[in-house]
Amino acid sequence: MDVDLSFTPATNTLPIRRLNLDIGEEAEIHVAWVVWPELTVQRVLQRYSRVAEDRYRYRQDHFEAELTVDRHGLVLEYEGLWRAIAIT
Repeated sequence: MDVDLSFTPATNTLPIRRLNLDIGEEAEIHVAWVVWPELTVQRVLQRYSRVAEDRYRYRQDHFEAELTVDRHGLVLEYEGLWRAIAIT
């Protein structure tokens, strides 16, 4: 089981790298979702779909977003919520 910290997209890198999906493939995983600021933990089902070399579609319950990643699977942009401001 993976862990997903609700306050950072960094934990999305864990399943992205572990699943190693090809473009067009998708997978469902169960994660321990740590919700901030309550610090509650919920077991949830998440789905990752690789839509391009550098993009994934992420779904959990009724939430959906596109993630743009670098060549290492690190999230550079989390649609509507987060964006890296510096890349080295």
